[in-house]
Amino acid sequence: MIPALLGLGALVGAAKTIDALDDMSTAKSINNEAKDIAKKADTRLANVKESTEHSISELGKTKIGIMSGSMKHFVDTFSKIKNMDFRDSVGLEELRGFNPNSDEFKNLKNASFKASEIAAGGLGGIAAGTLTAAGAYGAVGAFAAASTGTAISALGGAAATNATLAWLGGGAIAAGGGGIAAGTAVLGGLVAAPALLVTGFFLGSKAETALNDARANRDKARKYEQEIKNLCTVLDAIKSRANQIDNLLNELNKKFYPAISRLNDVLEFVGDDYRSYSPKAKDAVMVSAQIAKTIKIILDTSLFKENGTLNDYETKQAIDKGNTLLAKL
Repeated sequence: MIPALLGLGALVGAAKTIDALDDMSTAKSINNEAKDIAKKADTRLANVKESTEHSISELGKTKIGIMSGSMKHFVDTFSKIKNMDFRDSVGLEELRGFNPNSDEFKNLKNASFKASEIAAGGLGGIAAGTLTAAGAYGAVGAFAAASTGTAISALGGAAATNATLAWLGGGAIAAGGGGIAAGTAVLGGLVAAPALLVTGFFLGSKAETALNDARANRDKARKYEQEIKNLCTVLDAIKSRANQIDNLLNELNKKFYPAISRLNDVLEFVGDDYRSYSPKAKDAVMVSAQIAKTIKIILDTSLFKENGTLNDYETKQAIDKGNTLLAKL
């Protein structure tokens, strides 16, 4: 009887060992699945962050390129016209205070010269952080407010106050800013990847614990994956808006150059006294001024709100204004 019981005990022990080994194998497989989920989420986030920052940087390059190029040509020419008065311009009420003596024009002129200083070595040589900050913020205001030679640091300082840019830029443009923790707090409350348990694979009573821990790991990883998915949706919206504004500015700039050329012709062949201009000459002045002012509005509309979220309403308004003008030109 005793040998039989011993034999039965051995069989039960062997069965438990097999079950424990099965549990350990399953736990290991689930843990690997959890790690793979988290790794893929991290890779996706890194790719979306990179493409979003690239789009913002390209927008910054376009902004600085326009300010240092066509806009500088415009302010140089426009400032030579004397006795300008748009008060009787029908349908162009927004131009009535826009003239070479207005504060708005002086700020635009100042910003264009600052942008020219920064772009003197070519757009490709501008610091990445400056391009990103210029794309994210109202570039005209930032450049106009900066003293000579400090526009780069002024933009960098602006970027440092924005959690989204601090998070996107890692640290390159966020010295002294909120840093990654602040940025991730703004972008969905995500602080770090889940700390997945490294379960020791022991036989016996530890097997069930290992299996439970592995399942908990997988749940954490899936939650993290969803948070990353939500975050990528936010970044995709930012990237999309940056691309929209970039494309619009480039389209408007194509119309700007011919308008500036006509403005130059007016000065060369008619003179610099607006009071003596024919209706056609005045129209050339007004068209160039309207394009300049619309571009200025778009250049100076921040991509982000102060809390680091997409400035959806104001950027959409600026885009609508630009598209309305394009349809008229």
